[in-house]
Amino acid sequence: MVLTPGAQRAIIATWFVVLAVIWTIAWLTPGIGLYHDDAIYLVTAKAIASGHGYTIASLPVPIAETKYPPVFPAFLALFTLVSDNAQWLKLLPMLCGLGWLYLTRRLLMKMGASTNGALFLVGLTAASPVVVFLATNLMAETLFALFVTAALLCLLDERVALSGLLAGLATLTRSAGVPLIAACILTLAARGRLRAALIFAATAMVIVAPWFGWSMAHAAREAYYGSANYAASNILTGLAANEKAMVLGRNVLLVLAAPYSLLTGMSNMFAVAGTLFVFGWSLFVRRQFVPDLFVAFYCLMLLCWTWPPERFMAPILPLLLWIVWRVFRMMELQEALAAAVVFAALLGLWASASLIPNARASGYFTTSGLETDNWGQMQKMFAYIRANPPPESVILANLDPVFYLNTGRKAVRGFSPSGFTMYYGQGQPAATPDQLSIAIAQSGASYVVLTPDRDFAESPSFHNSVLALERGGVLEPVPIAGLTSEYRLFHVTR
Repeated sequence: MVLTPGAQRAIIATWFVVLAVIWTIAWLTPGIGLYHDDAIYLVTAKAIASGHGYTIASLPVPIAETKYPPVFPAFLALFTLVSDNAQWLKLLPMLCGLGWLYLTRRLLMKMGASTNGALFLVGLTAASPVVVFLATNLMAETLFALFVTAALLCLLDERVALSGLLAGLATLTRSAGVPLIAACILTLAARGRLRAALIFAATAMVIVAPWFGWSMAHAAREAYYGSANYAASNILTGLAANEKAMVLGRNVLLVLAAPYSLLTGMSNMFAVAGTLFVFGWSLFVRRQFVPDLFVAFYCLMLLCWTWPPERFMAPILPLLLWIVWRVFRMMELQEALAAAVVFAALLGLWASASLIPNARASGYFTTSGLETDNWGQMQKMFAYIRANPPPESVILANLDPVFYLNTGRKAVRGFSPSGFTMYYGQGQPAATPDQLSIAIAQSGASYVVLTPDRDFAESPSFHNSVLALERGGVLEPVPIAGLTSEYRLFHVTR
């Protein structure tokens, strides 16, 4: 059966209308800051907007933010000057996501995709639950993906200086932009365009170098928020030899499993073999210098991080899909290809749509498949803290920046979770009672908060440590009307 052009347009239009509904529902959820990173972005954005510089003002003693590059918080600071409303603020990543998808369509067509083929790959990307999450919460990945796509498009259009500028901005959004700079320079050099490679490198370095210099000059000793956290979060500058091998082996499997989990919202290690075969065959049949080299460098970088790579694979998802699509579109059995296309599209759409009921109930869109912190319960705790503990009180909580943003009280995390310990360390605790006791004394914390934090791998050990301090008489519970047993506030007794 062959679909007429009119039928194809109708199907595509219906597809994007459904996607628009899913994105809008996810965007309208009122929760903000429950992933931790998104709250830190907002804390630093407010510091920039108020003239305090690029600092983490939520800590009892503010420090310079040297862990995350400053471009996304700087853009977010412009939004906070207008309003602190959650929906208004979440327009930034959503608009960046829409811009990224638009430029992705142009890039795919530039690399040889048909109009409908490019729309299909864009629609499949937009249906990914992880992409929906990143585009409807205060996360930097959609802005990063926008800069990456624009840089590759400019490179193909022979606008080398502009491409270098955009690659530099991508790196100032997420440090993962470094592989983009390396891949573009090598691409130009391999094509014999040494002058263009030098122009690109010089432009990118002019943008990036000041940030690296500033971050080294202002490096803080704070265990979690300092730039030293990055040094301890990769296998090149941290971990013993056996631990390096453990992380590398695990990450190889996770990277190979990422395309399937991004599209379906489900983790399945059986997909590793299929992914390896499909991508291996696709690269054997047809290769392109752009974007294949960037994808290879980017994945190599993710292999070295002591952190699950799925979220960070989302910005290159359309490029991964293109590697496969450019080969499979040449299949003689077009009916089989059409069936595979429909199946993949519906699977991705269902994966995102299935998360909506929980998002509406909790007030926060999450991709974990677990019930996240309930925004209504969190609001009750915020209201109690705003009305009762003195303004100079310090709060210790796993989600420390979100408590600062919603109560005005300084906050600390109390422990520094290690990526290796949480995801590769075979059950070693991320937090211990002794660590929390020391952190309470050093920070002057007078209250400790427990929330479900089901999205965080470090939460069980943090919860167990807090409860151990309660049994030891260090903490005493503070009753708050209307809260369930999972939301608890403790007062520090000694």
